[in-house]
Amino acid sequence: MTGLPALSSRRERISVWGLLFLTLALFVLCLFIGSVCIPASEVLTVLTGGEPSRESWAVIVIGSRLVTAIVALLSGSALAIAGLMLQTTFANPLAGPSILGVSTGSSLGVAIVMLAFGGALGFVGESLGIVLAAIAGAMLVLVLLLLFSRILNSSVMLLIVGILVGYLSSSAVSLLNFFATQEGVHSFVIWGLGSFSGVSQSRLLVFA
Repeated sequence: MTGLPALSSRRERISVWGLLFLTLALFVLCLFIGSVCIPASEVLTVLTGGEPSRESWAVIVIGSRLVTAIVALLSGSALAIAGLMLQTTFANPLAGPSILGVSTGSSLGVAIVMLAFGGALGFVGESLGIVLAAIAGAMLVLVLLLLFSRILNSSVMLLIVGILVGYLSSSAVSLLNFFATQEGVHSFVIWGLGSFSGVSQSRLLVFA
């Protein structure tokens, strides 16, 4: 029985190193594989600061593939941190942005801006307005959950409240979709599908 903790610790270390290796491998694959076929030697030339055979290849590797890979890495890290913070805050291993309705609240904020206000808030641009709306919707749901956590002593009840808030937000999104224009619904669906290519090289630092 004395060997069980050491075995568990060893398995955890193997899992961590395995995930790190897999993440690094996928990051590298994103640089070498894409819709445009670029030889591996040319990709290495671009990454090391050399001049490729075609000037467009440098733009694709640095301006598209590298940025997309970094955005994917940052997004995955942010989701993991968000889940850990919610689990720690609510002392529940099942807590997460999707289960507690935080993600749905973010979608509701974006739906209000894109479907009701045409993609902008008047005093900000379209892209910034959508980002602010997503943050505001997620924060509103999170504040509600924190208020309920002070009233409810059961973590199970808090999860039920989070699921309820998520369903209410989803219903509100469906209602906005019903009254929205065809172009607005299409734009909202595209946003919901998500894309790592939406962040340009000039906006990468702000995104990070």
